[in-house]
Amino acid sequence: MNRLLNELRRRNVFRVAAAYLVVSWIVMQVVATIGGAAGLPEWADSLALIILVAGFPVVLFIAWAFELTPEGMKKTETSNEPTGFKPLGPSDYVLIAAVLVVLGVVGFQFMGGANTTPTSPAGTIAQTDTGERIVSDASIAVLPFADLSPDGDQAYFGDGIAEEILNVLTRVDGLHVASRTSAFQFRGDTLGIPAIAEELNVRHVVEGSVRKAGDTLRITAQLIDADGDRHLWSDTFDRPLTAENIFAIQDEIATEIVAALSEALGVEAGDIHVEAGTENLDSYELFLRGQAIFHTRSFENILDGIDILERAVQADPEFARAWAMLAAINGVAESWTGPIDGREFEADALEAANRATELNPQLSLPYSVRSTIARDRGSWREAFSQSDRAIELESTNANAWYFRGSAWLLAGFFDAAAADFEVCLARDPAYEICRAHLAFSELYRGHTDRALSLYEQSRLAGQRSYSGIMIPVYFATGNESAAVQNIIFMSESIERPWVAELMYRYYSDYDVTNEELVQLARTLHVANTGSLDGFTPPDNDYDDPVPTGSGHGLVWSPFEPDRFRPGSRDAFLAARRAVIIDMRLPEFWRTNSFPPQCRPVGDDDFECGWIESPEFERR
Repeated sequence: MNRLLNELRRRNVFRVAAAYLVVSWIVMQVVATIGGAAGLPEWADSLALIILVAGFPVVLFIAWAFELTPEGMKKTETSNEPTGFKPLGPSDYVLIAAVLVVLGVVGFQFMGGANTTPTSPAGTIAQTDTGERIVSDASIAVLPFADLSPDGDQAYFGDGIAEEILNVLTRVDGLHVASRTSAFQFRGDTLGIPAIAEELNVRHVVEGSVRKAGDTLRITAQLIDADGDRHLWSDTFDRPLTAENIFAIQDEIATEIVAALSEALGVEAGDIHVEAGTENLDSYELFLRGQAIFHTRSFENILDGIDILERAVQADPEFARAWAMLAAINGVAESWTGPIDGREFEADALEAANRATELNPQLSLPYSVRSTIARDRGSWREAFSQSDRAIELESTNANAWYFRGSAWLLAGFFDAAAADFEVCLARDPAYEICRAHLAFSELYRGHTDRALSLYEQSRLAGQRSYSGIMIPVYFATGNESAAVQNIIFMSESIERPWVAELMYRYYSDYDVTNEELVQLARTLHVANTGSLDGFTPPDNDYDDPVPTGSGHGLVWSPFEPDRFRPGSRDAFLAARRAVIIDMRLPEFWRTNSFPPQCRPVGDDDFECGWIESPEFERR
C-alpha cells in the first residue's frame, strides 16, 4: 500500500485530483455568475457539472498513464525510492488547504440552501439564493369587486362575489391562489395591477365590479396578466336579480377564468362549480352581510352580525354555510362583549355548528368551532379530533390552522402551536392574529427576541389584541418606551386613558401591593369622573381562576408581573395552578404526554415551571 501511495504521489495523481476539484469549482462559480448576462440557457449549469464530473476519472487516468512530472517525461520505469510513505511538502499543504476551503464553501452553500429553500405549503414566497422572489406562472389573486351600485351600499355583496370565485379557484390543482385576507387588503387601493400582483407574489389578478339597481344585477370581471398588464379575458353579465342567477354568474366567471388560464398555462381545470347552498336571495344577501361583519368584527358590530345571520337561517333553514357562519360568530362573541345576561353564546355556537354539519358534513368551519368549544370545556381529545378534521377537510384554510394552533398553545405545547401558526401564515401571510400568536408561542418557549420581532410586525400591520402579554416583556428587556406605548394604547382602547398611570404602576413596580393599586385606581377614578360612581377596583387578588381559553398569558408567560411580586406571588401561583386544573390539562397530559415545562408528581399531582429565555438572562 505504501508503494502504491508513493507511486500515486510521484506521478502527481493526488495533486492533479486536488487541482481539478478546485478548478472545477471555480468554473461552476463563473458559469453561475455570468450565465444570465451571457445569455446562457438555464441548463448551462447542469451541462457544465456533467462535463466536469465525467472528466474527473479521465484526468486521473492521464496523470497516471503519462506521469505528469518532469521525470515522467524522461522515464517510465517504476521508482526505486524507499517504500515508506514520504512526508508532505509545502505544495501538498497548499493543495489540501485549497480543497478544504472549496469543500467548506460547498457545504455552507448546501446547508444554507437547505435552510432557506421553502418547504412550507403553497402560499409561501419562494426566493432565489440572492433573495429575488420567484413568481409562479400558475398563481392568481382575486380582488374584492368594486361596488358601483347607486347607493354605494353593496360592498359586502362585491366581497361575497369575489370570495365565492376565490373559493372555487382554490380547488383547481396546480393553481396557487392568494388568500382572501392578503388580496382584500388592496380594496380601493390606487396601486396598479402589476404592483398589487408583485405585493401578492402572483402572476394573474382577477378584478371586477357589481352594480345592483332595483331587480337587475350587472357583474363585470376581468383576468389580467400582471406581466405586461395584459387582459386575458373580460366579460359583463346582466341578469335579473335572483339567487340562481348570482350563483350561475359566479360559476361562469370561474369557468371562464380557468379556461383562459388553461389556454395560457396548461392548468387542468377539472370540474368547476360554485356551490349554491340556497335558492333564497334574501338568505344569501343576509349571509354575505353577516360574513362581512365576521371578517371585520368588533365590540360595536358583533351582536348585529349575530342578528343578521340568525335572520339568514330563518329565511332558509337549509342553508348550511349560513349556519356555519352563525356558529363562528357566536363562538367568538363573548371574547368581544363579555358575558351578557340572556345570551348563551357557547350553546348557540354549538347548536349552529351541529346543524351546519348535519346539512353539509364537508364544511370545515363547524369543526373548528366545535374544537374551540371542546377546548374551553377541557375536552382536549375532542378538541384536537375536531380541529384535525377541519384541517383534513380544508387544509388551505388558514382559520383551521389558527384554531388548532390556539389549542396547542393553551395546552402548553408551544412547538406544535408554533408549527401550526407558521402554516397559518404560509396559507395567509396577512392573517396577523396568527403572527401575534406565533409571537406568544416563541415567547413561551424562551425565544424572547423573535417573539418581540413577530409581535411588532403584527402591530405594524394593525393587529391590536393581547397587548398586556407583551408589556411586562418590554419592561423586563429594558424597552420602557415600547411598554408605555402599549399601555397608552390599552387605556385608550377602553376609553379610559387615565388608567394608563395605574397600568404603568402595575407592570413596572414589583413592590406595589394590591391595596396600593386599588387606592390609586380609586384616586384616578374620582379625579377624572368627579365621583366613585361606576368604580370597579382592579382584580389582582386571584380569587377566581381566569376564564378558560383567555388565560394563556397568565399560565405560560415567564414575564407575568405577579410571578416576581412578593406581595402577590403566592396568590398568583395558586391561581395559575387552579386555572391549569380547571382546564383539565393534567388529565390530558397523563393520557398523552406532558409538555417540557411540566412534569407528573406521583400518580395524581403535577408541577409546572416556565421555559426561561436565554436572551433575557444575557441582559
